[in-house]
Amino acid sequence: MSANPVPKAADISEEMLEHTRSLIGVWLRRDVHWPSFAEDLAPIDIRRWAMYSVGDDNPLWSDEEYARRSPWGGIIAPPTFLYTVDSTIVAPGLRGVQWIYGGTRWRHFLPVRVGDRITARARLTDVVERSGSRARRLVVQTGEILYHNQRGELVSRAEADVLRIPRRTSGKGMVGFEQRQAEGRRQWTPEEIEEIRKAYLAEERRGAEPRYWEDVSVGDVLPTVVKGPLTLVDIMAFYVGRRNTYPPLKLAFQERERHPANVYVSPSTGIPVHPAAGHFDDEIAHEVGMPGAYDQGWMRANWMGHLVTNWAGDDSWVAELDVRLHQPNLVGDTTWCSGVVRAKFDQDGHRAVEIECWGETQRREKNVTGRAVVRLPSRTGGGGRP
Repeated sequence: MSANPVPKAADISEEMLEHTRSLIGVWLRRDVHWPSFAEDLAPIDIRRWAMYSVGDDNPLWSDEEYARRSPWGGIIAPPTFLYTVDSTIVAPGLRGVQWIYGGTRWRHFLPVRVGDRITARARLTDVVERSGSRARRLVVQTGEILYHNQRGELVSRAEADVLRIPRRTSGKGMVGFEQRQAEGRRQWTPEEIEEIRKAYLAEERRGAEPRYWEDVSVGDVLPTVVKGPLTLVDIMAFYVGRRNTYPPLKLAFQERERHPANVYVSPSTGIPVHPAAGHFDDEIAHEVGMPGAYDQGWMRANWMGHLVTNWAGDDSWVAELDVRLHQPNLVGDTTWCSGVVRAKFDQDGHRAVEIECWGETQRREKNVTGRAVVRLPSRTGGGGRP
C-alpha cells in the first residue's frame, strides 16, 4: 500500500501579499501557539523556562531563598522569559507558506515576578519582499508585541521578524543546504566531547557579586558559554519549558480543522503533522527547506541572554536585547557563545554598557548575532535595576 501523496505547498502570490499588507496596524488574536495562557505566574513557570528552555541554573530564577537575599528581593524571570507568554511570531496571512523565526529586538522596562499576570497585544507593522542566496523569494513580516502586567504597566516591548519562505513542494523553497544535508550529522570524537564537558564545568557566573560600571572597560571579553552538541532531548526540553506549545493527538486534529493550510503530510508514513515537527524529524525538516532537524530559533536568543546575565551578575538589568539568526542550528551542532563590551554610557539616569554578542558553531559559522544594553550598579551609588 502506497503512502498518501504530499499536497503541493503554497507559493507566495500577489493576492496573498495584498491581504497580509492590509493587516498592518491591526491588533491580532493571539493563538499562534496553542494554548494561550493569561494566568498568574508560578515559581515553576520561571524555573522551568530558565532551566529547561535556556539551560540556565542561575538561582536568581529558581531559588526563592537565594532570590530573597538578592537586590530584587525575590525570584525574577530571565530576559527572554516572555517568549513563553507570547512567541513574538506575528505572521498573519500567507496561508501554507512556512514561517521561520528571524530575530527579536527586546526592550525591557520592568521585571517579571512570581504572581504577575502578563498579557500580550500584537500587531503587524511591516511587510517587505526580499530575495537572497537561500531563497529566490521571501517575505519578512515584522510585528510589535506589547506585554503588560496585571496593573496595566508596560513590562516589555518586542519587535520581531518572521521570514516567510515557500516549502520545498511548492517548487520555490530554500536552497543552498544540499552539501550539509549530504554530510549528515557531525561525528564528535571523545576528545572533543571532553573539551565541551570541561567548558560546561568551567562556566562562569557573576551571581551575587556586583559588577560595577566603573570596573568595566570597552573591549572587555565576556566568558564563553557553550551550548551543545544539540540533541533531540535538548529540543524537547525547550518545549517542556514553555507555557505554550503545539496541540497533541485529538487536539492536533481539531487544530488542523481550523488551520488546514498548516498541515504537512509525511510522504513516508502518510501521517499529517504540524510543520514544526521539522524540529524533530529530518524528513519534515527537508520539506521546510532545512538540511536536517533543527532548533527553535528562540533557543539561541535565550543563549545570548544567558551569556549576558552570567557576566553582568544579579544586580544588573538587561534593558535591551537584540537577536538575529543567520544559519540553521542543526541537531549535532555545538555553539560557542561569546561577547565583548563595545561602549559605556548613561541611559535614563543609569550607568550602562553595550555588548556585542554572537554564537559560532564548530564550522566557524555565526549562527546568531546580538546586541545587549545592560545597566550596571555604580560605585558612586545607584543600581542597575529599574
